[in-house]
Amino acid sequence: MTAVTTLFALAMILFGAELFTNAIEWLGVKLQLGQGAVGSVLAAIGTALPETAVPVTAILFGTSKEAADVGIGGILGAPFLLSTLGSLVMALALLSSRNRTIRLPLSIEQKSFMRDMGFFICAYICAMVAGCVPIVWVHHLSALLLVFLYALFVWRTLRDKPIASEEEPDLHALYLSFSKDEPKLSHIVLQVFLSIACIVGGAHFLTNAVEHMASVWRLPAFVVSALLIPLATELPETLNSVMWIRRSRDSLAVGNITGAMVFQSTWVPALGIWMTPWSLTTDALLTGSLTLAAAAFLYGMYRLYGGLYAWMLWIASIFYFVMPLLSIPVVRHSPHWFFIFVFIIFFLLFLAYVSFRRSTNQEIV
Repeated sequence: MTAVTTLFALAMILFGAELFTNAIEWLGVKLQLGQGAVGSVLAAIGTALPETAVPVTAILFGTSKEAADVGIGGILGAPFLLSTLGSLVMALALLSSRNRTIRLPLSIEQKSFMRDMGFFICAYICAMVAGCVPIVWVHHLSALLLVFLYALFVWRTLRDKPIASEEEPDLHALYLSFSKDEPKLSHIVLQVFLSIACIVGGAHFLTNAVEHMASVWRLPAFVVSALLIPLATELPETLNSVMWIRRSRDSLAVGNITGAMVFQSTWVPALGIWMTPWSLTTDALLTGSLTLAAAAFLYGMYRLYGGLYAWMLWIASIFYFVMPLLSIPVVRHSPHWFFIFVFIIFFLLFLAYVSFRRSTNQEIV
């Protein structure tokens, strides 16, 4: 039953993601927004609903310390997964795309990427510092600052209009459109809500399946919420990005992930700070440190090389596998798990090296 539930949930999320990407592209056209604004705000907020609902529900309706751990783990785990496994998924999408080469960087707007990552790093540091300082007024101030940062982020993002270098989008017809003409706004909005319902419903089923598997494996509540639950709820962002990369809509693909990272490092931690003591454990600090390391690496490499290459994404994804390598107790007592994670890390390093050599050869040519 768990396997059937998982497959059904994946199908719902995949179907919802296809509907959502199609509708959100048409909504961006209707509102005359740039690709960065569409991906970083509209797509990011819509697909962030499942992973936002999990920790908030755990905190509001939980009555034990484990429930609070699940909430905090879900809050910190969502941006952790997006900055690491999100990079892995984009690298795999590049590798599987037949109409492009991994030698070239992703075609994204420099201004949008730098803005998103800058806001995310600042907000996430603020949330981490609040978790290390057990002072009530510091927590209240941090929560207000996080909300202000997201409001400023949205204001700056929505000011971006389509730039001259952006090509006219070759959009697939709206699925709920009943004519070949440009779809009506009401049809677009209807498809957006229908797709979100599919995504949220699928994520709910998938989260239950993941929680059942975690109980069988006897993993700690925080580790489950930080590693496994976001793995289920973050599928909308990652699947949307795969679809956009395969269509050469890189700005939408990257903006969808980085915009969701900003939302999940501002509003969601602010709710956690208001509703919990927000005292971070060792595992929580490890999760936050790895998240910041992955994000800072991508930010720094983009500034240094002037582009986002596949080898950078491979390296950023390694930080996800460092977390279970250091925190899951079963790894400490089972050598085979240790060697599995070490093998994965070295394999990703090998892929990064091959990609780096290819991109370097391309630049020389």
